[in-house]
Amino acid sequence: MTNYDIAIIGSGPGGYVAAIYAARHKLKTCVIEKGLVGGTCLNRGCIPTKSFLNSASILSEIKSSSEYGIDVSGYNIDFAKMASRKDEAVLRLRAGIETLFRGNKIELIRGRAEISGPDAIKIEGAGTITAKNIIIAAGSRPANLPNVKIDEADVLSSDGILDIKTLPKSLVIIGGGVIGCEFASLYNTLGSKVIIVEFTDRLIPTQSREASKKLEMSFKKRGIDIFTSSSAETVTKDGALKVSVSGGTSIECEKVLVSVGRRPEADGLGDMKAAGIALDKGRIVVDEHLRTGAKNIFAIGDCINGPLLAHKASYDGIVAIDNILGKARKPDYSNVPSCIWTEPEIASVGICEEEAKAKYPDARIAKFPYMGSGKAYIMGKSEGFAKIIGDKDGKILGVEMFGALACELIAEAVLAKTAGLTIEEWSRAVHGHPTLSEILQEAAHVFCGTPIHGL
Repeated sequence: MTNYDIAIIGSGPGGYVAAIYAARHKLKTCVIEKGLVGGTCLNRGCIPTKSFLNSASILSEIKSSSEYGIDVSGYNIDFAKMASRKDEAVLRLRAGIETLFRGNKIELIRGRAEISGPDAIKIEGAGTITAKNIIIAAGSRPANLPNVKIDEADVLSSDGILDIKTLPKSLVIIGGGVIGCEFASLYNTLGSKVIIVEFTDRLIPTQSREASKKLEMSFKKRGIDIFTSSSAETVTKDGALKVSVSGGTSIECEKVLVSVGRRPEADGLGDMKAAGIALDKGRIVVDEHLRTGAKNIFAIGDCINGPLLAHKASYDGIVAIDNILGKARKPDYSNVPSCIWTEPEIASVGICEEEAKAKYPDARIAKFPYMGSGKAYIMGKSEGFAKIIGDKDGKILGVEMFGALACELIAEAVLAKTAGLTIEEWSRAVHGHPTLSEILQEAAHVFCGTPIHGL
């Protein structure tokens, strides 16, 4: 029986980052993984989807190249090559994590883990280990619908759609959240007929109504059909694949994607209750320091409360290790950004406009449009806005961006908010010209009543 300082269950962006951070602090560390190193993010989420979306972005540029004086005589979409490039990226990055494990003397133990005591983990096919501290980083899996059977052939989950070999002529997406809208943007660009069926009254309900509405308008302009306040009642295959939508609509399609969120992988880890670990609606209950009911067992990432985001899981992992080291850190999710790689992109940090107005009667909103940016204009990317929400004292409550490269630009807002800058202080930071980042400075000036390139 091997004893470790820290044993981590799961090697996704929470688990592997925690392991490397622990090893850098000279802690004897092991990672137990039942599947592929890198977890959902690397193998079935962030990396493969963004590989496809990058290809789609290049295609979008080609389609509009004549506007910039470049005529492309023709192009061919090689979907199989896109998929191959995606697989190559995943394999290379997975190998990179395993190299980091070896370089930091982190032991990778392959097998299914069960917590068999407050300091013991039984590993299928590998015996039992003990650890002074345990971190559960089990991640999440796609959620399903009771009335729709996913077969990963015609009716796909967000995992299965990454493995299809040919570009579908038509795709019905059940669920207009982040995952559904990213795939809608991707397949529409590649030429598939895309239909979204969303249960709520708008796309991506986690964002502001303005951003949701603008995305819906942009999607419809591109030819995407959208059914909001609707549900998929049945999916049948009798000669043709058909989706029956509430209200009497029947849609014939080649493939169906079910993207109705994700659920935590907190089950299957042994007798959690006996180990002192409680669950609430499938998620592991932790205190403000990410500690479970067992003082030496922590949980992070998608299997606990908070946003289901890879970078949130990595943040949790570092916070958990710091707490094990005695630093008493509390995670603050108000500074965790949301990034949505549709076209245009959507990114935000903090609270949205509606939430701010409900919580802070004196909240103020300042907005600057992409069309006011010289760089956005010359790029041909003038659709969008940057919005800063602040209180009466100029404290940053939230920032939302809708437009080109929003997922990159939001990092500046995250830094400003995390550092505690006032919006006036932010407005004084010199930005390079011409850059898209100037849009944020302009929005800060608007908030301060000193608009430069706006009325």
